[in-house]
Amino acid sequence: MAEYINVEKPFLDKLHQIGWEVYNNDNGSGAIPQIPGDSFRTSFNEVILKEKFEAAVIKLNSWITKEQLKYCFDKIGEQGNKDLLTANKDIFNLLLKGITLPGKNEQTGIDNPTVQLVDFSDYRNNSFITINQFRVDTPNRAKKCIIPDIVCFVNGMPFVVIECKDTYSPGPLSESFRQIERYSNQRDDFFSKDEGEEKLFHTNLFSVITHGLEARFGAICSD
Repeated sequence: MAEYINVEKPFLDKLHQIGWEVYNNDNGSGAIPQIPGDSFRTSFNEVILKEKFEAAVIKLNSWITKEQLKYCFDKIGEQGNKDLLTANKDIFNLLLKGITLPGKNEQTGIDNPTVQLVDFSDYRNNSFITINQFRVDTPNRAKKCIIPDIVCFVNGMPFVVIECKDTYSPGPLSESFRQIERYSNQRDDFFSKDEGEEKLFHTNLFSVITHGLEARFGAICSD
């Protein structure tokens, strides 16, 4: 409760102040979320908010067909057996350059059109959503699920993961960092393998660790 009141809630309030849509899944209760629909998903196995992703992509590419929209969603969501860093780099290039589609667009007649995933010229054309206590199930792994304190989504894609610790807890930044490592399956000791979900970090730009009075941020491979 102290962590929520002193750190997590003020962080959410600040995000709201600067224009993010904030969806509070917890209110400090400590209960594990039970309804995927509260976070715009049909299952806790999902990490991309499909409904928000599709709405954003259609807004930026009004000519896109349903089949092409599905192709884009699958391109972002399905990275096969790539390691975390490779998947993250590949998706980062797609975010910057867009997704080149196979074939011809039915409406425009253009061959191999490129779909824009993010509007970098005018941020107001993008969707900014923040969800706290974002549960992601991790079946057949060391833990049943992971629940990052705050996840920030741009156009339905999880760009930022934030881990909060109470100011007065022991080693709050170190502990937060270890949590981020656990969530992304990057803890390097043998007994900590397969305890997180890498796909939450495939679209990650950076993560934040904070105890309210101090914060640090870094990419997925940062010390």
